[in-house]
Amino acid sequence: MAKQYWAQIIELDEEMTAATIPGATDHEDAADSLVADFVGAMGGEITEGAVRVWVQGGVEKVYDWKADFTMPDMDDMGDEDEMEVEGEIELTERI
Repeated sequence: MAKQYWAQIIELDEEMTAATIPGATDHEDAADSLVADFVGAMGGEITEGAVRVWVQGGVEKVYDWKADFTMPDMDDMGDEDEMEVEGEIELTERI
């Protein structure tokens, strides 16, 4: 049976709801997935923070994260072009 990973963005002014991360293969994969979705949903306004990841009844890990991304040159885009943002998420496990 595959492990079910849970993750939660932490250390914000408002408490965020924990979510299951389908398809995650380990703690870091689950953290990366949740942070990528969170940064995208926030429109890049929040670019660093912390995330807690655990397996139900198992090991919990906390990561500090930072998102670095490059916005496309808006002058080169037409009205019909879809904006694609390229980026990288850096995770550092807290010990």
